[in-house]
Amino acid sequence: MENKKENNIQKSFIEKAAQQALSEALGFDEARVYYLFLTKKEKDIEKEFSYSKKYRLLKELFKLGAMGKIKPENQDFFSYILLPPSFLYEEKVDKGIIDYLEKIYKENYSSFLENNFSQLILKNEKGFILFLLKYFMKDQARVMSDYEDFNNQLGKQKDKVILIKTKETRRKIGVIDRRFAFDFVRILSQKSEEYIGYIARKTEKDEDYISLLEEEMKRVCVF
Repeated sequence: MENKKENNIQKSFIEKAAQQALSEALGFDEARVYYLFLTKKEKDIEKEFSYSKKYRLLKELFKLGAMGKIKPENQDFFSYILLPPSFLYEEKVDKGIIDYLEKIYKENYSSFLENNFSQLILKNEKGFILFLLKYFMKDQARVMSDYEDFNNQLGKQKDKVILIKTKETRRKIGVIDRRFAFDFVRILSQKSEEYIGYIARKTEKDEDYISLLEEEMKRVCVF
C-alpha cells in the first residue's frame, strides 16, 4: 500500500513537472491544449476554449513545432496532427520528463505509422525523426543529413544509427530497419521555413520508397 502511495506521488510530481516544462516552452494556453491532446482529453479542450481560440492555438502550436499537418494516402486534405514532445530537447528539458511525455505519445498517437504512406508538413523535423529512431528502430537506421550527432538524445541507441553527413542542409532522408522511410525537404512558405515530405512503411507488395532512398544514400556512402 505504501509503495502504491509513493508511486502516485512520484507520478503526480513528474506530471506537474512535465506540464511546467511544456508551459515554459510553448506558453500557458498552448501547453494546456498540447497536454490535453496528448492525454486524449479533447472534450476538455472544447469546454475550455472557443472554436476560434482553439484554431488560433493550433496554428501557434504548428509555428512552435508541436503540431504538424498530415495527409494519409487515403485522405484528400491535410489535417493537424500532434507531434511528439521530442521538440523539448531543444529547450534543454530534463530527459526523464521528455521520456515520460514521449511514452504517453507513443501509446496514444503511434497509429499513424500504420499508414503505408503519409505526407507531412512540419515546422521542425528533427524532433519527429528523433522520436522515430528512439522508439521504432530495432536494429539499424541510416540517416543522411547535416546533423552533428544524436548522442544526447538517443543514448545507447545512437550506436544503431549510421549518420551520413552531407552539406545539403535542406533535405533529411532516412531508412529505419528497412521498415520505414522518410524524406523531408525545407521550403520557403509565406515568409517562413517549413519542411514538407513523407513517411512510408514497407508493405508486402511494394517497398519502392525504401529502395529509392537507399539508392540515393549509396551515392554518398557505401553500405
